Amino acid sequence: MSDVAARIAFVDTGRERFRRVPLEWPINFAGANYSAIGLKRLTAGEVASFQQMIKALPDGASFSWPIYVREDGSELPAGLIDALDADDRETLDKAAMEFLPRRFLGAGTRAADPAPRDSVR
Repeated sequence: MSDVAARIAFVDTGRERFRRVPLEWPINFAGANYSAIGLKRLTAGEVASFQQMIKALPDGASFSWPIYVREDGSELPAGLIDALDADDRETLDKAAMEFLPRRFLGAGTRAADPAPRDSVR
């Protein structure tokens, strides 16, 4: 956790900043069981860091979109989102729309396309 992250706490407005999305088809990925995926709202700094990371990647490189997290809020392993059952992925993408920054909510954009994609740009 960064020094800045350790110093901030969002004021409770009654609106969600984190949501647990249960999986209909739990998965074991890289030796760990996942029965739910967490969704979190991003800070402005996290969005900026993500955009810089994406710009620095070579074409075709995999990356993990930071809105999707473990239930404890930590990063998911790369590739996990793409390994989910298709129905779970659709449920997760629909739920994620409420957590995406406005700049990523273009007309017809799924939570995973184009920029907020777990892997393969």
